[in-house]
Amino acid sequence: MKIYDITATIDDNLPTYDGKRPEIKDLMQIKNGDFCNFSIAKISTHTGTHADMPLHFVDGTAGNDTVDLSHFYGKAKVFQLKNITAHITKADLVPLDINEGDIVLLGTGQSKYMSQPTLNENYFALTAEAAEYLVQKKIKTIGIDYLSIDPYNSPDFSAHKILLSQGITALEGLVLENVPEGVYTLSALPLKFPGGNGSPVRAILVKE
Repeated sequence: MKIYDITATIDDNLPTYDGKRPEIKDLMQIKNGDFCNFSIAKISTHTGTHADMPLHFVDGTAGNDTVDLSHFYGKAKVFQLKNITAHITKADLVPLDINEGDIVLLGTGQSKYMSQPTLNENYFALTAEAAEYLVQKKIKTIGIDYLSIDPYNSPDFSAHKILLSQGITALEGLVLENVPEGVYTLSALPLKFPGGNGSPVRAILVKE
C-alpha cells in the first residue's frame, strides 16, 4: 500500500485568495515550563487544501454537517492534464474516463504554487462549459490543484454555481504533482461545523 499526501502545508508559505494569513499561536510550551504544548489556530474555512460545500454558493443546500461524506471518501480518479496552457474546457475533459458518481481530481501542474505565498493570479481553472459537462456526467466531486475551480476575479463564479447547485462538491488546493494518473481511495473529510460552507481537509490518496 502507498499513501500520497495531497495536502498543502498550512504555514507562512501558503497562498491565500483573500490575502489573510492563517494564524497559529502557541498558548503553552513545555520548554517554557508549561505541562504540555498547546496551540490555537485562526484560519478561514477555505484555507489551503479545502472542501467546498454546496452551501458555499447556494443557500438551503448541504453544509459540512449534512453533506454525504461519500463526496470526500471513496474511489477517486486522478488525471494529469499535462498540456494545459489555459482554463480547462469541455474538450480537455471529453477524452477522460469520467463516469457517473466519480470523484475526479485534475492535476494541471499548479501544485508547486501551493507552497508559494504570493497568489498566482493566472492559475488554470474550469470554464463554465467544462463545469456543465461535469454536471452532465453526474460526477460526485471535482478536485483541482490550486485555490479555486473558478478563475481569479471571476465576475460570476460560474463553475462554483453550476456544480454546487447540482450537489457536486469541490476540493481545491490539492497537491498532485507527484501522483501518477490512476484510481485511488481518497480520504479528504471536512470538519463538522454546523451549517459550514467549507473546511480545510487532510487529503490523502491510497493505492493498494
